[in-house]
Amino acid sequence: MAAQEIDFYSHREGPNPWKNVIIFEELGIPYKATYLDFGPNKGGVEHEDFLKKNPAGRVPWIKDPATGIELTESNLVSQYLVEQHDKIGIFSVRGAQDEWLVKQWLGFQAASQGPIFAQALIAQHILKNPESTKHFQALVKRTIATVNRALEGKEYLVGGKITLADLSFVPWDLALDVILMGDAETATAEQRAKVWPNWSAWHNRLVQRPAVQKMITIQKQVQGKN
Repeated sequence: MAAQEIDFYSHREGPNPWKNVIIFEELGIPYKATYLDFGPNKGGVEHEDFLKKNPAGRVPWIKDPATGIELTESNLVSQYLVEQHDKIGIFSVRGAQDEWLVKQWLGFQAASQGPIFAQALIAQHILKNPESTKHFQALVKRTIATVNRALEGKEYLVGGKITLADLSFVPWDLALDVILMGDAETATAEQRAKVWPNWSAWHNRLVQRPAVQKMITIQKQVQGKN
């Protein structure tokens, strides 16, 4: 019997739900995507219909008909999907130290990369504030430098293999051309490869994965960019 589709609520633009799309595709999990708009209008994340599902008015949000589980927060959703569906251990690690390191990097991504990259984007492209842009771009660069140092001599962040820790960074990192636009040192991929060679090689390695390429294709389709 075919597995039931997981109800997956997302939006087209924001990066966070696209972390989960990578995991759906990596593990071949059936899912049905509903794309919401920003704001309180019908079909928006802040409309009363969706607030009944997630009072925070944010996506992603899933409901798994096989278990009845309803869940939000992108990294937590990815962890749930792996627990339920990674039967051959694609993302598993050995030992308590590496298990905790995966959680550590997921926390760093959620607390540092996501919010800081978002603020840099808002400062430059919405508020159009040069001082704030410079400030947040510096924090973006500091965040990438942290990952670059951690990757010295390594292909992946934890355990010498692909984990959720790595893939959680991909959607926001794909937006760096826009986030670092105008920065004299790191505005282009070529510049970033010179400044952060470990990070750049890792990022390119992740982007080449078929599931990430599938995510990028789906994202372009739903954004009308194909």
